[in-house]
Amino acid sequence: MAKDIKVQILNDGYRNTTIKISGYVNATDYTNESIVDAATLGQVNAEGSKASSLRVTRINYDIEDALQVDLIWGGGTPATLWNATGRGEMEGRDFGGITNNATTPNQTILLTTTGGGVATTNLSFSIVLEIVKAS
Repeated sequence: MAKDIKVQILNDGYRNTTIKISGYVNATDYTNESIVDAATLGQVNAEGSKASSLRVTRINYDIEDALQVDLIWGGGTPATLWNATGRGEMEGRDFGGITNNATTPNQTILLTTTGGGVATTNLSFSIVLEIVKAS
């Protein structure tokens, strides 16, 4: 019964942030694990302002078979950002990206897994998020 998750900030500039999330589950799933919080990201301008909103412009994912990883916008009533299974990519630059549509959004992204609770071996996942910050 094990699970592990690592969140690595690859880039955190004034406007763009790239974050890699990798981990595994075995006999236990993650439920609403916080992986991104706008309050902990770098400033969005030279005056030191923090991001008041986020939008995800790209998701690249590699999810081991039998596992589903749900990315969720945090808020009063959380909302689905993306359900990832298998391998794939969501490219959202053409339409401006996916914005937080949770009620009373708090500019966090959460992670939930499904399928790991019944696994008898490690099921791994790797996700790269490209995020645009705004004040």
